[in-house]
Amino acid sequence: MRLILQTLRPVLLAGALCLSEAGTARAEPVFAPPVDHVEYGIVCDYVPRGRDVPAPGTNAGKVRRGGVPVRFDHQTDLVPARHGLAFGIRIHTAPSSGTLEVTMVTRHPPFGPGYLDTESWTSSITGGVPSARYFFFEFDYELAPGPWTMEVYLDGDPLISKTFTVFDPALRPDMPDPCPGADVYS
Repeated sequence: MRLILQTLRPVLLAGALCLSEAGTARAEPVFAPPVDHVEYGIVCDYVPRGRDVPAPGTNAGKVRRGGVPVRFDHQTDLVPARHGLAFGIRIHTAPSSGTLEVTMVTRHPPFGPGYLDTESWTSSITGGVPSARYFFFEFDYELAPGPWTMEVYLDGDPLISKTFTVFDPALRPDMPDPCPGADVYS
């Protein structure tokens, strides 16, 4: 399974990006057992919840854990770059999986000098309990158009991969805006 995922991931990623840019069909997330299925989408007016925990392999040096489960407003992988919007994946694993220690990875376009373009941290997912992995646009430097890929690794092997296309709505009026009027974060 590992070899298949390693071989197929670049092909699927390239195809997903081509389809996303065309604004038509979307590529579904790639995943392997013990993952049963993966949901993805955006939250138009996300309000941060949970607690901050240290994550030195990230630009912020922390990630948020816990809080109210994320519910997506729209299933889409086209993401307008604007403050207050969150996007990501919800992971469903087999109940018999137990608790799994995983590595979360986010690959995104460069934010500029001194910033990471691949962020990673350890986390856990529990069988039978949905786990959310999302990114929240909080700071100006994060509004980077281009492909953003969220990955989850188990013991160094790829478990999940989902690519989103982040776009600047002012520069791409041809792209659908799933959150019209949601461009102010307060």
